[in-house]
Amino acid sequence: MTLFDQKAESYDDFCRTPLGHFVDAVERRLIGAMARPRSGESAIDLGCGTGSYTYWLHKLGLSVTGVDLSEKMLEVARRKGDGRVPFIRADVTHLPFPPDSFDLALANATLEFVADPKAALREAYRVVKPGGRVVVGFIAKLGPWAEQYSKRGREDATSVYHGARFFSYEEAVEIGPCIPEQVRFGLYVSPREFTDEASAWSLEMRRRVSQDEAGAGFMVVRWRKGTLPV
Repeated sequence: MTLFDQKAESYDDFCRTPLGHFVDAVERRLIGAMARPRSGESAIDLGCGTGSYTYWLHKLGLSVTGVDLSEKMLEVARRKGDGRVPFIRADVTHLPFPPDSFDLALANATLEFVADPKAALREAYRVVKPGGRVVVGFIAKLGPWAEQYSKRGREDATSVYHGARFFSYEEAVEIGPCIPEQVRFGLYVSPREFTDEASAWSLEMRRRVSQDEAGAGFMVVRWRKGTLPV
């Protein structure tokens, strides 16, 4: 049993809080802008957890498959739907799909918990079609959220962040399958600064003008199949 198995039933609780709702909204907007999902496309949600992004893509009209190693998380995901969205238990570093299967491979806050993130990106790249996108959301290593999660992981061995690895943009480039096509940063509001969603959005948009990595709690990197290798 993994740590994620133990946390499955309560995993969505944070997103139901005002702070969690804000964080989820910021991340989802950034991922949407980078992934550019289009109705009729096929997609794979890597490390799908309880299926939040899987169902989001499905509602946008994509044919999507969720993949996760935690069966307990997948059980929660399946309970949310009507059986039309497939969820498969598999290791993201060894995907049970042939090459060129999907238009889009998405992974949000997944590589932080994978023993071999480079292999996971290589697999994501393998299963997307030529010209397809691999879009990954990272908890930014240089931001305040990674700092908080690292502290939580050090202090609590039962935390999902115990042993998690966080990435800077340079480190994301190093593990990528090719030269990234684009990167965007966001979540410039630290957990200590949050008071309410309206104030947080105002602060977020003021700080986002610079689009610098420094101070960003989240980054999204997009690779496109067919780009020159690193």
